[in-house]
Formats: sequence, structure tokens, C-alpha cells
Amino acid sequence: MYDIRRLILLRDLAEHTTMTAVSQLHGITASAVSQQLRILEAEVGAVLTRREGRALRLTSAGRVLVDHTLRIITALEEAESAVAATDAAVTGVLTLATFRTALPQLALPVANRLREEYPDLRVRLVNMMPVDSVPAVRQQEVDLAVTYSYSFRPRDLPLGLSSEFLFGDPLVLLAPPALHEQVGQRGLAAVRDTDWVAARDGAPSIVSVVFACREAGFAPRIEHRGGSFGAMAEMVEHGLGVTIVPEMSVDVGHRHLIAATITGGSREIGMTYRQASLERPAVAAAIRTLHAVAEDEAGPLLTAGQPRFSTSIRRPEE
Repeated sequence: MYDIRRLILLRDLAEHTTMTAVSQLHGITASAVSQQLRILEAEVGAVLTRREGRALRLTSAGRVLVDHTLRIITALEEAESAVAATDAAVTGVLTLATFRTALPQLALPVANRLREEYPDLRVRLVNMMPVDSVPAVRQQEVDLAVTYSYSFRPRDLPLGLSSEFLFGDPLVLLAPPALHEQVGQRGLAAVRDTDWVAARDGAPSIVSVVFACREAGFAPRIEHRGGSFGAMAEMVEHGLGVTIVPEMSVDVGHRHLIAATITGGSREIGMTYRQASLERPAVAAAIRTLHAVAEDEAGPLLTAGQPRFSTSIRRPEE
């Protein structure tokens, strides 16, 4: 019978393509990874990888084995969840990953409710962006992740993972108050010649700025870069330009900068988990609690009565 640990190494090599990447993922040396895969090839009696430049690709036999490995891992976790479900008690350890702006609105209230309702459950919080937390869920390093995707940039999930929608986080235009009247009268056209603040290239949020401006018929002149939504809001506060950010990221001290809400796109907040873990009582309890917190606490945080626009903006009501 094949060793499941070696099968997992092959699965990860299929995704990351280098021994170094797999070794870093598992905290072992690259030579140890190579040795384990050689043993696996001997057990299988077939060549499992071939080199293409610096990357290692799977042979036909390797791909077949990885396909079966995914089913094996899923079956093992389903078995663990089914056994755990025979005891209705919510116990053990649950690891919840969350991105930073969802920490106070979602993750912390969820952790507090779970601890109050299930005193024998230990809840661990990990601050991770979805680009890292989704693979961590797949690798079974995290049980559940609070994630997001932009409505105009859908994300495909790896096999075996599921995602549930929690609520939409509208995109808002932040601008110095002196520009709000012009924005209300002319829409985004009022700020087309204004300097823009955006995240660094490659950050998911920069797409929201480019997308909204393109829909309004112009390309933003990005002059300033911020490493966080808070930093971007501070730059707007000091008159360096305007920006578009998710509304949930705007703290109380910067809400006076919101000029309008964009309806052409939103940041969709959700949760991601392994399908095989659904029968586990702790995971099921966390999913229920996330839905409850999203309904009870996240919704009211979104501003009401703000003008909404795609390529034009209605004037805010006083």
C-alpha cells in the first residue's frame, strides 16, 4: 500500500513544480522530498515526474496517481468527520483564517460566540490573505477561511473546496470633502483629472480602481501607492488624491471621505472550507456562526443612504 505522506508530496509537487517549494511547504529539505518521491516511484514501479527546465511535471502515471490521491485524502477526512459526528459535542481545535479588515467585523465576533457557546472548543485565529488562506485550507492547515473575491474577477476554487457567500461589501469612492459636490453633480467625470491613490501593482484591490474608471471612460492617473486601505485613506485625507476601496475597510475616522458608492462592482465576502470536513461538528458550528454574525453584525456596518453609481453618481442627500 502506498504511503499517504509520499502521495501528498507528489500532489504538492504537481501544484508547485519544484522540490524547493514543496520542501518549504512541509518544513523539510529538498533532498528529503526527492528521496521520498524516489521511494514512491519504486513502490509504484513507474516514472512519476519529468523535468522541463527548472520545473518538474507529472508523467501520465504521476497524474493518475495524483487524481487518486485527491480522492483518498477527501475520503480520509470524510471518515474523520463522520467519526467526529458520532459525538455531537463541539470540541477540539478549530483554526479560522481571516484577512485583516474582516477581523473586527467577522472573525473576532465568531471566535467569541464559539468560545461562549462551546467552552470545550479551542478557536485559533490566523491573519491571512485569501491568496494564502485558500491553499492553507486545501493543505488542511486551516479549517475555515474568511475570504473575498471581486464581483468582476471571479475565482476558481481547487478541487475539494467549497465557498459560501456571506454578504457584498460595496466599493466606495473616497475623496476630499471639497470634491463631494462636484462628484454628486458629474459622477466620476469630476475626478478623472485628479491624482489617484491605489495599492501596489498585483494587489487584488487595484483592479477595482481600474475597472470603475474604465467603465467611466478614462484611465486613472495613479500617483500614489498605499500598502493598506488605511494608508490609502490617509493619503486622501491629506489631499493627495482620490481612491476606490471596499466600504468595510473604511474606519470611523475616515467615513467622512466617502463621496459615493459604486454599484458596478463589489467585494464579495465569503467563507471557504473543505467539503470533506462538513460533518465535523466544530466546522459545522463555525459555518452557522459565521452566517449569523454576517447577518447580525456585518450588515449594519455598511452605510445606508449613500448615492450609488456605475458611470455616473447621484448627488448625496443632505
